[in-house]
Order: sequence, then C-alpha cells, then structure tokens
Amino acid sequence: MSLKCLTEQFIQKLAIRWCAYCQKFEEIVAQKTLPRFANQPRNVSIELPRRIVNPERIVMGDDVNLGPNALLIAVTGYPGPTMQHSDRRERKQTFDSSISIGSRVTSTGQLQVAAMSRITIEDDVMFATNVNITDGFHGFTHIKEAYKYQELFRIQPITIRQGCWIGQNVVICPGVTIGSMTIVGANSVVTKSLPDRCIAVGSPARVLKIWDDQQEAWVSAERQT
Repeated sequence: MSLKCLTEQFIQKLAIRWCAYCQKFEEIVAQKTLPRFANQPRNVSIELPRRIVNPERIVMGDDVNLGPNALLIAVTGYPGPTMQHSDRRERKQTFDSSISIGSRVTSTGQLQVAAMSRITIEDDVMFATNVNITDGFHGFTHIKEAYKYQELFRIQPITIRQGCWIGQNVVICPGVTIGSMTIVGANSVVTKSLPDRCIAVGSPARVLKIWDDQQEAWVSAERQT
C-alpha cells in the first residue's frame, strides 16, 4: 500500500474519532447545562441547540428525551423585548403559566411548547419532528394594528394524555385535550378535543378510526356512528 493511501486512511480514522469526540462532548455539555426545573427529574436529555424559558415553571418527568431545537416557554408576560414596539410601550399582559411533561416522553426534534395558561403532556407520549403546542393565539381583532403588537387571547389549557403518538408537523391549538393512546397523523391541525384510542388526521383533524375492544382492531369511525 502506498504512503498516500496510508496517509489518507490515517486522516480518515482521525477525523472519525474527532467527530465522535465532539459529539460526546456536546452530549456532556447538554447534560451539564440543563436548567433547574420546578422539580428534580432523573435521566433527562434535551439536545443542543435548545431554548428553555422560565424552567422554574416547568415540571419534567423522569427519562425524558427531547431531540435538538426544542423550544419550551412558560410565558409570564407579553410583549417581550422582541415583540415590543420601539416607539411606544404596549400594555403588558401577565400570565401564571405552567408546563408539565410526564415521564418517558420523547421527541425526534423541534418540539415547540409555549404556555400562557397550562400545558400538560402525560407519560409515554411520542412526538415526531416539528410539533407545535401553544395554548393561546396572537390577537387579530384590529386590522390597523400589526398582529405582533396585539394582545394574546383565546388562552385555554391543553392536555395530551398518556401514550399518544403525535406525527410530524402537527399543530395543537388552545383548549384541546387529546385522549390517551390516540394517534394524530402528520401535518394535522388539532382544533377540537379528540377521544381516547382513535386515529385522527387532517386540517382540522377529524377522527378516521377508533379502537374496537371486541375485534381487537382499528375500525372505521363511520361504522361506529
């Protein structure tokens, strides 16, 4: 084998080892820089990069694993600095918000949770990539005022019950409860509550199938009505 080939192999092995070291170092940094939550959970992993605001208002279960670009915000006031008009001072809203994430909750990445009221995610929920859960809306009642300067409104708690599977790019709107062991298909917008053990898809999401205990199978929701 030529010296050139040996050199290339050496450089390749060195690069692989360096990448593995960097990844391990990032994992250590992510673990060491976790904020202090309202409780003391065990074995929590939230990959970098991430943004967590007011962690003292967030209760976290054990064995939680959230992929990169998680955004967890318990909002206490609006507007914040980035939404404040530079030439005037809007009347600030205040909120007594909280987020509760159960044990063994997982997310592939880009989980966005923003609470003005209360967002509850129970145990063993699985999130695909880029799920948005927000319990309030930006105001849009004044057409001559930029929406970012209008008050947040329609604020209602959200609950996602045990064992759910929430697909990629799903949006969950204020006031929604998703029943236990329910599946929400990719790209759905959940505007109304969903029952236990169903499969819902669409924008707005509607129930397509429900679990039948007697048949031990998913059956068409239309056949059950």
